[in-house]
Amino acid sequence: MRARLLDATIDCLATSGYGRMSTNDVVRRARVSRGALAHHFPTKADLVTAAAERLVERRGAEFRARFEAIAPERRTPEQALEVLWSFYDDPSGLALIELTVVARNYPELTPVLVKMGDQIATVTAEMVVEYFPSLAAAPFIEEALRAVHALFAGLALSSMAGPQATGHAQAVRGFLNILALNMLATSESFAPTDPTRS
Repeated sequence: MRARLLDATIDCLATSGYGRMSTNDVVRRARVSRGALAHHFPTKADLVTAAAERLVERRGAEFRARFEAIAPERRTPEQALEVLWSFYDDPSGLALIELTVVARNYPELTPVLVKMGDQIATVTAEMVVEYFPSLAAAPFIEEALRAVHALFAGLALSSMAGPQATGHAQAVRGFLNILALNMLATSESFAPTDPTRS
């Protein structure tokens, strides 16, 4: 029941937006009663907070699964960025963008976004440590990862404007790949050395 309500909320956010989404829409889509909704989530903010958490957790698991499905020799930072971008460039990604855009007019969403940003950063950092340990040791890696997420969110938002914006987004992502390669190369000079080796 709870999962159905949260999935319905995510769908409503992606299709209608937070401002136009009503709890009636959610219960209809989830095919549950208003009493069931009130039992699990007394307020709309409670519902959206839980939906955002579910979305981030689900996307984190999907990101790991998609990246692990790539042949080991092809698991590069560029491929990781491509997989990460795919999560911004689909309906579920639009739900995350929607929350970010409307937060300025809905103060109750501020705690949701702070928590959501921290969750996204944690999942990404865990993947970098596991698959790119030398990159994880680079200076300012946490800030770099947050910058990538901010950039992708902005690109996803601008891509809604049409084909020309989509072309610009592709060019920017290509440039980001170049930056990732340079950062990886630079990070090797910061990798810990074994003092017992000559």
